[in-house]
Amino acid sequence: MKLNSPNAWLLSASSLALAAFPLAAHAQDKPDSRDTIIVTGTLTPIAEEKLGQTITVISSELIEDQGYNFVPDVLRQAPGAAVSQMGAPGALTQVRIRGAEANHTLVLLDGIDISSPDQNETDFSTLTTAGLDRIEFLRGPQSGLYGSNALAGVVNLVSRREMDGHYINASAELGAFETMDIEASAGIGNGDAYASISLNHLASEGYDTSPDQTANGVPAVGVGAQAGDKEGTAITTINGRAGMKLSNELRVNGVVRYMTAKSELDGQAYGFPIAGRTYDDPSRTNQEQLVIGASATFDPWDGAWETVVSLSHVDASRRNLLTDFPFLVGPPVPSPADLLLVPTYTSGTDSSRFTAAIQSTYAFGDEGFASFLTGFAEHETETYEDAFSVRDEERALNAFGLQYRAEIASQLYLSATVRHDDNDQFQDVDTWSVSGAWSIPGTGTRLHTSAGTGVTNPTFIEQFGFDPSTFIGNADLVPEEALGWDAGVEQTLFDDKLTLDLTYFSSDLENEIYTAFLPGFLTTALNSDSDSDRSGWEVTVYADPTDDISLYGSYTKLDASEPAGIEIRRPEQTASLDASWNVFGGPVQLNLGVSYTGESTDTDFGTFMRTPIDPWTLVRFGASWQVSDTLEVYGRVENLLDEEYEEVIGYLGAPQGVYFGIRFREDTTK
Repeated sequence: MKLNSPNAWLLSASSLALAAFPLAAHAQDKPDSRDTIIVTGTLTPIAEEKLGQTITVISSELIEDQGYNFVPDVLRQAPGAAVSQMGAPGALTQVRIRGAEANHTLVLLDGIDISSPDQNETDFSTLTTAGLDRIEFLRGPQSGLYGSNALAGVVNLVSRREMDGHYINASAELGAFETMDIEASAGIGNGDAYASISLNHLASEGYDTSPDQTANGVPAVGVGAQAGDKEGTAITTINGRAGMKLSNELRVNGVVRYMTAKSELDGQAYGFPIAGRTYDDPSRTNQEQLVIGASATFDPWDGAWETVVSLSHVDASRRNLLTDFPFLVGPPVPSPADLLLVPTYTSGTDSSRFTAAIQSTYAFGDEGFASFLTGFAEHETETYEDAFSVRDEERALNAFGLQYRAEIASQLYLSATVRHDDNDQFQDVDTWSVSGAWSIPGTGTRLHTSAGTGVTNPTFIEQFGFDPSTFIGNADLVPEEALGWDAGVEQTLFDDKLTLDLTYFSSDLENEIYTAFLPGFLTTALNSDSDSDRSGWEVTVYADPTDDISLYGSYTKLDASEPAGIEIRRPEQTASLDASWNVFGGPVQLNLGVSYTGESTDTDFGTFMRTPIDPWTLVRFGASWQVSDTLEVYGRVENLLDEEYEEVIGYLGAPQGVYFGIRFREDTTK
C-alpha cells in the first residue's frame, strides 16, 4: 500500500483524530491511569503524572486481549518505536527509538539489564510477553540514570510481585505455521512474603522467508540445504520471583529468569554470484540466557530514609551455524550442485555481566514542598569469549551519581540527575538529565518536558574483533554520545474518558560507531566525525467512550538523517490502533489491532545502495468468550488483509494466520 493511498491516509487521519487512540499505555481496567505507579525513569517509584520524561505504560490486560505473544509486537503499537524483524519469529528483531540505532535501546527485566553482554544489544525475538505485569517504555536519552545503552530510551519488563492472595493462570494456543504457545503461571503472598513462577514454551514451524524461489538460479546453498525450507523457532522461558519482609525495616527480593531459543534462518549473500539475495540454507542459531538478581531494602524511618542494595548476574551463550559461502569470488559461476556442497561453520560467543549497586534516598519537606535526594553507585564487570577461545576479554565500569526530585504544591514536579562513568577500557563519560511536569489545577492539562545526554559504549566485538578475523577490533574507539530533549502537553477531557498527548522530540548524535571497509575484504569500526540528527512528533490518545469500549492508538512523524541521507529502517510515519468492545457488557469481547508502517529505506546488499521499502498495514482481529469466571476461549486472525511486506529487504513478513486458544484464570489477590 502506497503512502498516498486512501487507506493509508484514512489510518493516519483516524490515528490523529478520535481513532488514533492511546497507546497501550493504560491499563484497561483503570479509566484514569495517570495515578499508575511506575518504576522507570526515576530512582523511587512515583505516579505516572509526576514524570517529566515521556513514558508509555502497556498493561498485561491489553497484551492479553490483543494476543501479543512477543514484546516487539507490543512495541509496534507504541509511539516512537520502529521494529525491524528479519523474517519469521525467532529471526533477529531490533527496536529503534526515535530514529536512534538498535543498540541505543536499553532493555531491563525488573530493573536488571538483560542485553546480551557480547553485543550490548537485545535481540527482541527472544522476548515473549509471558509472565509480565506491564511494559514501561521510556523515551529520550536516559544515561544519566542508567548509563550505557540508554542513549535513546529504555524498555522495562515488569513482573508481578508483592501480592496478598493467590493467582493461577494457564493458557494453550494453536495456530498457523504449526504454532503452539503454552503458558502457566502462579503466585501466592500474604502482604509480607510472596513467591511466583511462570513458564512459557512457544514453538512454530515458521514459513519460507525468502521472497524468491531461487536467487539467480540458485535454489539452496550449503550441506543439508533444501529449497523452500521454513524458518521455525522454539523459545522456552522460565521466570521466578520471591520476596519477604524480614522485619519492619528490612525487605528482600529475588528474581531468576532462564531463556533458551532455537531459530532457523535464511542466509543472505553480499556478493557474486547471488548478490544481495536471501537463499535457503541450513543456517540456525541457538541462544541461552540466565538472569539472577537479588536486592535488599532497608527502611528504618518509615520512608524518610531508604537504602537499596542489589546484585545481578547475566550469563549468555550464542552459537550460530552458517554456510561458508564463497562470497565475492567468481567467475566461473558455481553450479547449483556445487553450491549444495558448500560446508558450514560455527561461530558464537559466551559472555556475562555482573552488577553490584547501591542507592540511598533521603526524603524531607512536607506536602507543599517535598524533596527526595538519592545518591547511587554501581560496579559492573563484563566478560567475553568467542566460540574458538581466541578472544577472552574482560572490562569493568564504576559509576556514581546523584538525583534530586521535588514535588511542589501537588502540581509541579521537577527532577535532575548527574552521573559519572569510569571505564577501564575507554574514555570516561559524564551524563545528566533534567525533567519537569506541571499538572495545571482544574484544567485537565499537564505539561511535561525533559532533556539529557546519552552514551553507548563500544561493544566487545567493536573493540577486539572476532574470529574468523575478517573484522579487526579498534581499541581507540570512544563512546557514542547524544544530546536530546522533548516537550509535550497532555490534555484530559470528558471526565477522564479521553486523553490526548502531543510531544515534540529532538536529538543529536556524535561519535557514531560505524563499519569501515579495508583492503582485502577486511572491516573495522570507527567513530564518525559527523553528527546525525533525529526529530519528530508523537501523538498518543486513549479513550473509554463507554464502560464497554476501550480505544488506544499512536502516531509518530520522524525525521532521522545523517550526512549520507535518511537513515535505514526508520519509517517516516507510523500509526497504530488497538480497540476492544465488551459486547453490550456480556461475555463476548471483540478486539481489533492495526499497525501502519510508512515508507522507509534499507540497504540492498546487491548494490550496497539505500533502497526504498513500500509502506504496509497489518490488521489483526480477534474475539473471546468468557465461558465462566475462570475459563475463556478466544481466537484471532493476524495479518487479516494478507499483506505482503518486508521489514528488512530480502526477508518476507508473516502472511495471514489464524490462532485459537483457551485460558484459565483464578485471582484472589488484592
